[in-house]
Amino acid sequence: MSKQFFLNTALLLGVFLIPCVGNADDPPAPVIVVNGITITQQDYDNYFKVRAKQSEITPDEQTLLEELLQRELLRQDAIEKKLDKHPKFIEKLRYLRDSMLMAAAMQDNLKQHPLDDATLRAEYAMLEIPKEYKVRHILVETEEAAKAIIAELGQNKTFGELAKDKSIDTEAAKNNGDLGWITKQKVVPEFGDAMEKLEKGKYTTIPVKSKFGWHIIQLDETRNVALPSFESVKRQIINALENRQMQEYVRNLRKKAKFEILKKTD
Repeated sequence: MSKQFFLNTALLLGVFLIPCVGNADDPPAPVIVVNGITITQQDYDNYFKVRAKQSEITPDEQTLLEELLQRELLRQDAIEKKLDKHPKFIEKLRYLRDSMLMAAAMQDNLKQHPLDDATLRAEYAMLEIPKEYKVRHILVETEEAAKAIIAELGQNKTFGELAKDKSIDTEAAKNNGDLGWITKQKVVPEFGDAMEKLEKGKYTTIPVKSKFGWHIIQLDETRNVALPSFESVKRQIINALENRQMQEYVRNLRKKAKFEILKKTD
């Protein structure tokens, strides 16, 4: 039997038909009738749109019709068995309804406060110009070992030689401890904070502890990185501002509400 007759369970359960309002004077044509229940062309079109978003490969018409048929057969069987009356189903349905209502409330709030181009460009203008650091490091397992290396650096031993001989970061050690050009965001916070405070040509005189071990860090050079174009980060700016709007929206709702959290937490 063709594979199209055995649908993936996720497809059957995960795709929801989105109701659309059609022309009342021109009712949609039926495409399938299952035990007296009609699946219309509008249902088919809605299902096609949802399925198309789920996969880069657009299913053929016969596959879509077969999926719609099987979904309706399963739906009718569940109704006949009164599964829609089961307490667990009702609870899940309530949760789904509440989730959809919350999403609708957030979308409505965003619609009421649209972001114009001027607002987006103002946010773009405030972006911090990123800085890159050209650094070396020596990584060891203990603070004592790190302090001993710092003492050797004070005796005019070269950073590169010590990195090759003693660093447990073997990849960097091959290059005299050189990590190349990195940003603060690409390293663990402790490393980034120490790196940011260094002057050019200096190294950390106090070992820096991270989850990887103990570091001695040397800063060779810094440079500013050109900001990406507005258009290339526009979507990220929109997402950030919309997230900020949502947080403010919920804060305002919280201020207006009368509530008491009764459950005690540790």
